[in-house]
Amino acid sequence: MNPFSESALRLRRRSVWEACDSGILLWRKSFVYLIPVFAIPFWIVACCLRFIPGGLYFIPYIALWWLKPFFDRLILHVVSTRFFSGPDLPDRNKLKSSFFGNIRRGLLGDLLWRRFSPYRASYMPLRVLEHTAMKQFRQRKKTLAEGGLNFCAFISGFGLTAEAVLLLGEILFAFISIQLFSPEVFSYIGDNQATVEVIAFITFCFNYILVESLYVCMGFGLYINSRVELEGWDLQLLFGKFAGEGEINHTKKHKEEIKE
Repeated sequence: MNPFSESALRLRRRSVWEACDSGILLWRKSFVYLIPVFAIPFWIVACCLRFIPGGLYFIPYIALWWLKPFFDRLILHVVSTRFFSGPDLPDRNKLKSSFFGNIRRGLLGDLLWRRFSPYRASYMPLRVLEHTAMKQFRQRKKTLAEGGLNFCAFISGFGLTAEAVLLLGEILFAFISIQLFSPEVFSYIGDNQATVEVIAFITFCFNYILVESLYVCMGFGLYINSRVELEGWDLQLLFGKFAGEGEINHTKKHKEEIKE
């Protein structure tokens, strides 16, 4: 039994708010698995970008922001693999794919012309996991949008706000902490610009890992809820279990008759 069918993403109809909340629960359940697949590769890329010569400190920030769709696929791979690993869930064979296949599918478009789309997190599972052709994808996107996928625009705004609030709070905390040891805060920052910039970059990376993983999981929750709402996945699961139990009982009965 898939653990999420009984907990964070139990297949039933939800409001869009509940769907986002189920994505947060999925994030909590999967966070330890995100560390080796997403967090560590992210830190490796971030550290490599820091060695760009010429004192161009803004390049790593822009590069990591631009690479968000790539890292989003690492997060999606973890949560989708854990969710669709259950034998009772429909379409598991269709939605399974190789790790590298999931990463490169539709990546160029997400890095370029879809980079600013506020619906990226909820449409990405549809594009990456279902392996549909372009025409079929457009039809599916239009259909599933009626189930709440467009609510992803709100969580995109939430993600930007969360990053801004976290950064502002951390800056205020840093200023207060510095003032405890040095009354001249701005002169201290001016004398230690390199150290301050490194701390700022580390803070940016921690915020990135936290908010972006939440964003992808909430979008995945909207995707699952939309399919339940419009395609009746909860009923498919229920009928599938009944059919499976009936088949098992029939097989047992057949074996007993053979023995007799």
